[in-house]
Amino acid sequence: MTFRPADRVYVDESKARGYYVVATATAIGDVQASERALRDLLKPGQRRIHFKSESDSRRRQILSRMCALEVRVSVWVVKQRSDKEARPLSLGALTEEAVRAGVVQLIIERDESLERADRRLIADTIRRAGSSEMQYRHVAPHEHPLLWVSDAVAWCYSNGGDWIRRVDAIVESRVTRL
Repeated sequence: MTFRPADRVYVDESKARGYYVVATATAIGDVQASERALRDLLKPGQRRIHFKSESDSRRRQILSRMCALEVRVSVWVVKQRSDKEARPLSLGALTEEAVRAGVVQLIIERDESLERADRRLIADTIRRAGSSEMQYRHVAPHEHPLLWVSDAVAWCYSNGGDWIRRVDAIVESRVTRL
């Protein structure tokens, strides 16, 4: 799998044409340089990169830069289920893998309507694994640019075709649950 001990992992999802939960992992020592490189991509007045709002030519430029970062990405795909069923399946599997690998922190893009359920699911998963080491928190997307990588990969997977090929360099793992 993509996760390694002492990684920091950034999580976002897409709900278009299935449910995609994407986790971008990086060593803590690489976070600062990666975030600086991503912030350099912002246009004047932009607080964050939100892939669905970008033009195709800009998406290609952004992906090229993202694929040069020291990151590893995993994608969990759930199809033919409601979002209410898909999120706990994929986020639970991601959390189990993160705990098993010794990840130090999960950073999850905030969706206030889901935050309470996420916290309960993650806490239960950590407790079942007998670990208390991993920390997790929900944040606004502009706070952590590495969330933008997860957002971009989720968009690419939900749109398919050549977009998936463009992120192959950083996607190390894809898990499909039906």
